[in-house]
Amino acid sequence: MVTVIASTNRPESLTEIVAQKYFALVKSKESDAKYFSLQQLTTNFFHPNMYEKKDESLIALVEEFIAPSDKLVFIIPEYNGSYPGILKCFLDMVHPKYFREKKAGIIGISDGHAGNLRGQEHLNGVLQHLRMLVHFAQPKLSDINKMMNDDLEIVDERVLRLLHDHAERMINF
Repeated sequence: MVTVIASTNRPESLTEIVAQKYFALVKSKESDAKYFSLQQLTTNFFHPNMYEKKDESLIALVEEFIAPSDKLVFIIPEYNGSYPGILKCFLDMVHPKYFREKKAGIIGISDGHAGNLRGQEHLNGVLQHLRMLVHFAQPKLSDINKMMNDDLEIVDERVLRLLHDHAERMINF
């Protein structure tokens, strides 16, 4: 199973749009796919004793989206030259056994010109530390806000092709 992860909890983000488009591409080719947005994390997820007592909703999300998946695709926006802190916190809160030996894909997006290259490198290191096998193809979607129309639909043919090609690669990975 492939789980596509929109790796921010920011409401109405372009990350959600890209992740949903990617998920639709995967779902059209692979019926066993799920969509997980970090917006689904509750406010109880982060608390002073979070390492000693896990939030029940976090456990349920891990059991639904992470545990059964053999492939995870992270759509990561650029936050301060890296990936969002909420993603790092999520990765830290989930026991490493849920990531070991799984395959991962990373797609970086940004309003800038580098497509979150640095964030991809940072996340790549963390995922490899968790013993995940990270796919070599890591699209960098630059100027993402310019790749959409006024209705926030991705219209740029190059971006659509990159997403399509990556989805095919992940399914066959």
